[in-house]
Amino acid sequence: MAAVATTAQAAAPGADARAPTLAEQRSFEQFMQRTAPGAPLPPLHAERAPDGKKWIASATADAPPVRLVLPLCRVTRSRYTQQADDSWRADSSQHVWVHHTTNCGTPPAAMVELRAPLAEIDMLRLIQAQGELLQRARLLMAGNTSCAPTRSRNFQLRSLGRSADGMFVLGYESDIGSKVDITVRPSRAELTAWNVNCP
Repeated sequence: MAAVATTAQAAAPGADARAPTLAEQRSFEQFMQRTAPGAPLPPLHAERAPDGKKWIASATADAPPVRLVLPLCRVTRSRYTQQADDSWRADSSQHVWVHHTTNCGTPPAAMVELRAPLAEIDMLRLIQAQGELLQRARLLMAGNTSCAPTRSRNFQLRSLGRSADGMFVLGYESDIGSKVDITVRPSRAELTAWNVNCP
């Protein structure tokens, strides 16, 4: 198995985060020894579940970054989460970012998750055009009752994907945690903000 670079730092103790217990740490070490013997052990931390009633122990690790079409980089991120029966679940996701040197270096905190297979050139076009597409989409948000209250917020691109009809979907998150999905229609060399959805 390829070596992984750890990405998560142990969470500082607080109302919604704490250091892992010895039992959680040992359980995670045993899981990693079975599934990825010899791989570096990523830092484990525990956070409160959204319902606030229980703690969830988890860890995150990144595989070595891969250079795509310049200046795009991609990384596979693995997340390990302890389940209710004390077993562990491993999930992986793909993330991309723009980096203008030959070496991709360390993945930045702000990356874009790939939620559907896309051509590298399409990824790059969408990331480069996302600021302009967002501004155009604000007009669409004004006419959407779910989106209108947050149309003037600051948004950051979080994901790229495809809709059921094959259009591109750009997922954004605002500075207050609200989300908006912008459907983008490609037409030859142009990209058009076509529709918005605020889940």
